[in-house]
Order: sequence, then C-alpha cells, then structure tokens
Amino acid sequence: MFCPCGSKKPLEACCGRYLSGKEDAPNPEALMRSRYTAYALGDLDYIERTMKGKALKRFNRIATEKSLEGTIWIQLTVLLATEEGDIGTVQFIASFKQEDQMAAMHEISTFEKVEGKWFYVDGEVG
Repeated sequence: MFCPCGSKKPLEACCGRYLSGKEDAPNPEALMRSRYTAYALGDLDYIERTMKGKALKRFNRIATEKSLEGTIWIQLTVLLATEEGDIGTVQFIASFKQEDQMAAMHEISTFEKVEGKWFYVDGEVG
C-alpha cells in the first residue's frame, strides 16, 4: 500500500513509521503529512497524541469519528512549509470526497517543537 500522503512510497517507509510510534516526525511537514495519513486511515489515537495546546483542547474525538464516516481522502497538496526554531508552519490543501461530494480544505497549520518532538498546536482554515 502506498502512503496516503502522496509521497508514492510504501506506507511503512513513509508515514507508517510515525503512526506506529517507531519514530517521531522530524519536521512540521512530515508531521502534517503523517496526520493527513492518520485521518485517511482513521487513526484518531495518532491525531490526538500529536496535538498540544489549543488544538488538543478543541479536539472532539466523537465528532471527528462521525465526520470521518464515509469520507474518502483523495489528495494532499503541501503549498508551503517553514520552520524557524521551535515553530513551524505548513500550508496545505486536502481534497476529499464526502457523501459523493468533492470538497477541499485549505489550512495554514502551526506546529511547535516541545522537548525535541513536533506537535500540531493550531490551524487557520482559509
């Protein structure tokens, strides 16, 4: 199986190693790609454990599970990824199909490195 993040690599050689906990994502873009993969695979444990701050406080697992029912993730397009010290930003478009309707989400995500590990802390949907 190829990784849903669009790398054209096998899942195990790409985001699967982060989802399994064998490795931590080395930068904000890798964490964002692995979180997209986790959504595509329905791995909400990974989604939750890679959040901190505002994002974690807002996370509603039950609502997220419900929204993922019938969702097919089509494509991830990373538009920009930056990293300055312990703060990173990734701008992306995630295309998906839900209830036979095509849709896309455009977000600018903020990541923070805490004790050497990256976390998703906030996002601005555009």
